[in-house]
Amino acid sequence: MNNQQATSSGVSVIGLGAMGSGIARTLIEKGFTVSVWNRSRSKVDALVASGAIGCDEPVDALNANTHVIVCVSDYAVWNRIIQEHNLASHFQDRCIIQLTTGTIDDVQNHALSIHDNGGRLVEGAIMCYPRNLGTDEAALLLSGEPDVLDECGAILGALDAKWTSLGEDINQPSVLSRSLMSGLTGALMGLVNGAAICRAGGVPLDVFMKFNEGTNSILLAEQKRLIEAIRDGRTEENEASIKAWREGNQALNSVAASLGTDLTLQNAIQEVFQEGHRKGLDEHDLSALVDVFDPGQ
Repeated sequence: MNNQQATSSGVSVIGLGAMGSGIARTLIEKGFTVSVWNRSRSKVDALVASGAIGCDEPVDALNANTHVIVCVSDYAVWNRIIQEHNLASHFQDRCIIQLTTGTIDDVQNHALSIHDNGGRLVEGAIMCYPRNLGTDEAALLLSGEPDVLDECGAILGALDAKWTSLGEDINQPSVLSRSLMSGLTGALMGLVNGAAICRAGGVPLDVFMKFNEGTNSILLAEQKRLIEAIRDGRTEENEASIKAWREGNQALNSVAASLGTDLTLQNAIQEVFQEGHRKGLDEHDLSALVDVFDPGQ
């Protein structure tokens, strides 16, 4: 790392979807000189109107600054951009801050390509909405070599003052972010499903919302307890057994079926409970279902 790279106030952003545009706008607001490129020129022009420097080609964005943030829809898109525009030969002495969602194979293959072509890499995941960037609600998960993370500190800090380093293992942001998405998606899908059941059964959604808000503190405490039980191997202790949870879900299925609502979510959950039953976990804590999802441990 040299001082010019560490202190440069210039950064390029490739990919101007909702998140990429949010990244570019946040950096502009924080005083950075931001060069941008996107396949759709209209998105480039919208950022130019906000103070960005528009690039006609992605290679122009790579050449404009030593630090380049990539935030496209997936690695397949990014790989096509690399191939169509012969970008690999321009990675030399560039630091790529990769904020594109991908598989572990995507992440590892991309890292090899960057390093083989003389570049440096920060691998990351964003766990917030674009509007949260640059605020206390921002959440960036990042991995990379310590000196590379350090050299990108000013850029990363502008997006999230409390960004989290997960160390040098570049797989960690993908693993952690997708794990968090599992819990979040499950909770929100369950919430929407509950709203559908209430609506079908004539329960006012304002009433549903009021009582749902009351369960949030219980949910947070239970989430913490479950993770600690898995971590400490205490999955046999319980106040409510897997059998009790399974029977509760069966009752939910019965109500949902009588109201004519879709049972896809409940049936999927019931199958997990049934697998727990087949593994002899009926009298264990809900946390013991970790052995259903991860039977190799």
